[in-house]
Amino acid sequence: MTTTALGKLLAYWTAQPTVMPLQEELGLIRAIRALDTTDIATDLASFISLIELVQRSHASNGIFEMTEADEAHTVGFFQWLESLENKLGMPLATHADGLGLTCAELAKRMPR
Repeated sequence: MTTTALGKLLAYWTAQPTVMPLQEELGLIRAIRALDTTDIATDLASFISLIELVQRSHASNGIFEMTEADEAHTVGFFQWLESLENKLGMPLATHADGLGLTCAELAKRMPR
């Protein structure tokens, strides 16, 4: 069995701390978005696991570190997941709760 880029990515990131600094989270988002759609379709379970890794970290830390400059990456990732749903026939954005929120939306939900 050959190890795909998706499998290598999942193996690496599951060995890392659950809560990561925002810059690492954004790096993971970039790596996920660079995956080939064919590889994603072949291993949806691993792909969803990667989405959930980003979501858990974002909910625990990323939302507090995120700036308006960063939201283009997180909101863009969420929108990209939504665009993949039709191609793959699988709900994906449901695994990325909170990643579609801008800084302004977060501030309304969690006033300081």
